[in-house]
This record gives sequence, C-alpha cells and structure tokens, in this order.
Amino acid sequence: MYETFHENPNSTIAEAFRKGYEMVYDLDNTMEILHWNRFSHQTITIDPHNIIVPDESRDLHGSEIELYLMEHHSKAMTFDAYLLKQISVKINATAIVTDNFSNRIAIMPLLGMYNIDILWLIPGVGTVFWAVLVPRAKPKSIVSVLIDPFDMYTWITYFILVLTMAISLVLFGEFLGRRHFVEIVLELIMISIAGPSRTYGGSFENRLITIFCLMGIVLISSYQSLVISFMSYVRYHPEIDTLADIEERCLFKDDKDARFLNLRTYPNGTFPGLDKVCSFEMGRDNEQRTVTLASKLALGSHETDVIDYISYRVAHYRHANFKFYDYQMCYIIRPHLHKVFKFYIQAILESGIYDHYYSMKSQPAWVYKQVTFVDRVVKVGDLTLLWYAYACGTLLSVVCFVVETIIHNEFKGLSIRK
Repeated sequence: MYETFHENPNSTIAEAFRKGYEMVYDLDNTMEILHWNRFSHQTITIDPHNIIVPDESRDLHGSEIELYLMEHHSKAMTFDAYLLKQISVKINATAIVTDNFSNRIAIMPLLGMYNIDILWLIPGVGTVFWAVLVPRAKPKSIVSVLIDPFDMYTWITYFILVLTMAISLVLFGEFLGRRHFVEIVLELIMISIAGPSRTYGGSFENRLITIFCLMGIVLISSYQSLVISFMSYVRYHPEIDTLADIEERCLFKDDKDARFLNLRTYPNGTFPGLDKVCSFEMGRDNEQRTVTLASKLALGSHETDVIDYISYRVAHYRHANFKFYDYQMCYIIRPHLHKVFKFYIQAILESGIYDHYYSMKSQPAWVYKQVTFVDRVVKVGDLTLLWYAYACGTLLSVVCFVVETIIHNEFKGLSIRK
C-alpha cells in the first residue's frame, strides 16, 4: 500500500489517504502521525502523545468557495453573496459568485418546491414559497352603493318583517284587514320609502303602523348615512385570498402543476382574460422581494424598465394570502463546510441581521393604494349615483302607488258585483 500511494500521488486512493492520517513507524518503533491539509497544501505532523484533531474548516488558507446563483437572483437577492463574503472573511477563504454550474460549486440555494430528495442540505435564512399570482379585484359599479349598505341577511330580515306584518294586518287589521295581501305589502314598502299614504283605523293597526314607521325612520337614516359614507371611496369586489377562492375563481394554464394540485384550467390555445387567469410564481420571503426578483428575471439590468414593470405588476396583480410549499430556505453545501456554515447561519438567524439587511436597502416606491373620491375633484359624472337613487326611488313609489290603486279598484269592483 505504501508503494502504491507514493508511485501515483494523484490517484484516487492517494486522494482518499490525504483526507485521513498517515502513521509512519521506523525500526526503533517510533511513530509519526502525518496529515495532508488540502487547503494549505502542506503536510502537518501531529504529536502522538497529545493527539488533537485539527479543524481545517477554521482556516481555508485562501481557498475558493464558489456560490452558484442565477444572474437575476444575484441582482435581486444580494444577501446570499453577502453571507458568503462575511463567512469567507472569518475562515480566510475567497468568495466567488458564479452563474456557471460546475463541479467546483460549494454552495447554492435550494429553489425547488416539492419532491425534494437532496443530500447536503442545511437550513438557511428566509423562506421560499410557491405564490399564486392573482388579478386585483375590480372596482364595483357605482350603482352597487344602493345595495351594499345592508348585507344579504339584513335585506332578507327586512322582507320577512314586511311579510309578517302584512299577514298580521290581514288577520287582525280593522282597516287594512279588508285589503288584499299584496296591497298591504306594497303599502308597507311605501311607508319605508316615503311614509304612510292613507289613514288607518283600529288600536292594533295604528300601533303596529306607528312602530313600523319609527323603525323605518331608524332604518332609512342608517341606510342614508351608509350610502353617503360609501360614496367617499371606491369599493372593490372581494379579493382572491383563500384556497377556496383560488379553486372557485381562478383559471390556470393547463400544465402538470395545475393538474397536480387539482385546480381549474383553461384549454391550451385559449385565453379567458386577464381578470380570470392566475399563475404560479416562485417567491422568496415576501411579495416585495418576489416582485423585485421577477422584474430582474424579465428585464435584466434596465432600471427604467424594471420600475415600469414593477408599477404595472403591482397595479394589476397581487399574491393571494394562501401559499403552496411554504418552507424555510435551505442551502446545498459540501460536507466539509457544513459545520462552519451552520454555525454562522444560526448566529444570523438569532441576531436578526437578515431582516435588517434588506430593510436598509432602498426599494422602489410601489406600494399599491386604492383610488378614493377624496383624492380628486368631484365631477358631474361622480354625482350620477344621486340621480340613480332619485330616479329609482321615484319610479318605485309610482309603481307601488299604481299597483296598489289597481289592486284596490279590482277588489272593490269584485266586492260590489258580489
């Protein structure tokens, strides 16, 4: 074995021996322990009477540590290169960032999403997730402000109240009890809109109508206040946030990812529209850093185009709150560097340096703000709602009055003929 080792120093078996320790005996039974340091390219001698195994990872003697980062990642997520540089200073190594994949790569971030079966992983800093890019909700029609002050259950409760009162008046009313059920319902709606349109008789009937009028005052006052407050800002349809929203309202491109997650897809070759199409996006940490990362991938180093892309992207799209495969960022690191990187990464996690690093970097002002009426001059077109409300209320009052009169005359004529 000794002859084989020294005949071909560059053989595989020789390389394997260099990673271990060589023990040499002479005729006098004295012993030497030799070890080849592959970073300093020197052979060191270890005292056999006081054996201390040296930690070679503490001093790499200027050896190169290559970090593999794709170009757009190195521009947007600069902490990975910063981390390597700081650790390299501590262990006397040379930090190199490259986008050329080779056997010299010693560290690289793991950006895969699922089906992970890779050795040499250690937890890193930050998170990686699979975001769902959804279109922003559209503004509601201005006419919807007439319905939105009360939710569906409030409107249902109101109509149940009207029906209950109409039945009570048909059974126990002294004056309205002689009217048709539909006529009474229309009269109660008229009371809510513009007050009573006729005189009533009987103690029960008067008290019931009086209480209904008092309730109508409170109801209509609150309704008017809510309409006025709702007119002060632009209201939007509900956003797509939960998994149920994604499954119900999103359409994805028909590919293996959408089929794997059993999500709704549209046939290839068709396009249902920007307001319905959703897509997947690999994200890091949060939406802001993910948008910056996507802009670098799409447009490279043209700063003006990057800002325009970010503005358009933020104005029209957003991340749903629900994320797929959300887990801690991991690095693939060669085994001889595991110990030192694990120590320093844990120190960074505990100190909060990672969040502080990105918070101190300048970012484009791309925070999305909803449009409000207060921020601009009110024009004639913005007052269209008042005309809608006036026209609808007037038309409804006239229709109720006409229908009530027709029904009253019909039943009055029927009674006379009988």
